[in-house]
Parts: sequence; C-alpha cells; structure tokens
Amino acid sequence: MWPKTRSPVWFGGRGRLLKILVSFKKCSIDQNFINFCEKSMLRWETHLHQLRDYILLFLLLSFSLILINLNSNPQVRWLHGFSLNLIGNLQNTMHFWGKVRQLENENDELRSRVADLTYKNSLMQEAYLSNIRLRNLLKYKKSSSFKLVTAVVIGQNYHGFSHALLINSGKKQGLEEKLPVLSSDGLVGKIALIGSHYAVVQPLDDVNFRVSAMIQRNRVVGIFTPGKSGKYFLNYVPIQSNVKKGDVVVTSGYSNVFPKGIKIGVVTQVGAAKNKLFKKIEVTPGVQTERVENVFVVLKKAR
Repeated sequence: MWPKTRSPVWFGGRGRLLKILVSFKKCSIDQNFINFCEKSMLRWETHLHQLRDYILLFLLLSFSLILINLNSNPQVRWLHGFSLNLIGNLQNTMHFWGKVRQLENENDELRSRVADLTYKNSLMQEAYLSNIRLRNLLKYKKSSSFKLVTAVVIGQNYHGFSHALLINSGKKQGLEEKLPVLSSDGLVGKIALIGSHYAVVQPLDDVNFRVSAMIQRNRVVGIFTPGKSGKYFLNYVPIQSNVKKGDVVVTSGYSNVFPKGIKIGVVTQVGAAKNKLFKKIEVTPGVQTERVENVFVVLKKAR
C-alpha cells in the first residue's frame, strides 16, 4: 500500500516548494502571486496523489501490452487474434449503436419538419379558402340589389333547440332589430337583439324561426319552419300544388322583415301530410348556420 501522505517523494516535498517560494520572495515577487502559486501546486499535488493508483495501473497495462506484442509464442499469437476479434466486435457494436442513435436523431428531426410543414400547409389552405370565401362575398355584395353591412360571426350559442349567433356589428354600423341577415349562399336569419357594436342573430335553424317562402319556379307559397328533428319544412302548401324535388325555395316578400327573392334552400323530398290537405315538403337550407363565418345585414334596397 502507498503511504498516506499529501507529498509523495517523487513529486517533491513541501519543504522543496517552500524553498522555491522563499527564493521567489527574495526576488521581490508579489506576495499574492506567491500564495496563488502555492495553492495551485498544492491542488495539483493533491490530484496526482488521489490518482496514483490509476496512473500505476495504466503504466503496468501499457508495459504488459508491449511485452505481449514483442512475444512470438503461439499462445500469445492466439491471444493477439482473440483480442483483435474482441476489439473488432466491440467497435462494430459501438458503430451499430452509433448509427441507430444517428437514425433516431434524424427521425426526430424529420418528424419535427413534417409537423412544421403540416402546420404551414394548414395555414396556407386556410388562407386559400378564406380568399375564396371573401371573393364570393365581395362578388355577391357588388351584384346585390340591397344595401348591405358586412359582419363577422364571433360567437354561437345553443340552448336545446334555440340557437343564436353573435356578430361584431351593431347600432353604430346602422343596424336595427328585425333586419334580415344573409350570406352569399342564402338566408341566415334576422337580428333579434341589438347593441352599440354587437348584435344577436336568430338563425333559420332556431325552433322559433318562421318566414314566408315560395317555390321560385311557380310561386307556390308556404311557411318555412325548422323541425325538432334537425329537418326543415315548407308547410301549408296545398295538396294539389305542383312542387318537385330540386325546386328552389326563396323568400316570398309577404313580410315586413324579409325582402322578396332571398334564397332559402332546395326541396329534397315531397309527400302528403297526415291531414291530406297539405303537402309535406322537406327543404335543405343553402346555409349551414353552424359553419357560417361572414354575413351581410340588409339595411334597405339600393334601388
């Protein structure tokens, strides 16, 4: 065992260090520098003392390997081959796992790029669809015979069969209660409540919504109403009326609220009601109110 001393003989004793420091003092070297040198040398001396066993082991192993390489004995040559195979297998294994780790890093990077590109593609698709929607709205506004105020749907509210939309226009934009609300696809509803900068719209899928409507082809009149089953009907149309699947349903104009000719939807099914006096006409609206984003509020006719 090595002697447990902080100053091994082969590194020089602390007395020798003090002699060097004394000679430094004689040369008029600053005292702080001398203290720094003393502490640094003591620190290195401590580290080397702690690592003395590892240093000796390394030297012995190096010496043993040199002796083995200089020996030409068959057993030693076999040991050379075995060691070479062992080292080769170890290097091959390390190389394999290094490649695996590299592939994992590349895979993570590619996944991150795919996620980023997917997000960017989604933004581009949304911008493209928004562009198309706004172009259609602008085209409809230019071709419309009504004076329109543009608004954005900023909220929706469902309570059972009741449904309401919140838009970002109000009295300051010239809106009033009971004004018609529509989109480029057709009728959306009417203003139910009004504020300074916001308004609540009663859409056509609200269970209490009613509007006088007619078949565009032959002017057959009825009352458009939503049903509790999620379907929509044109009621009170006489049984002898000529109504076909595919007929377009528009507002009749027999109202102080809705102007004539606003598209409501298309007839999808025609049958007879239970009382045999009226037809049972099912209508599919042109507007899906739960998906509408931009609307127009009709102020008055432009001409």
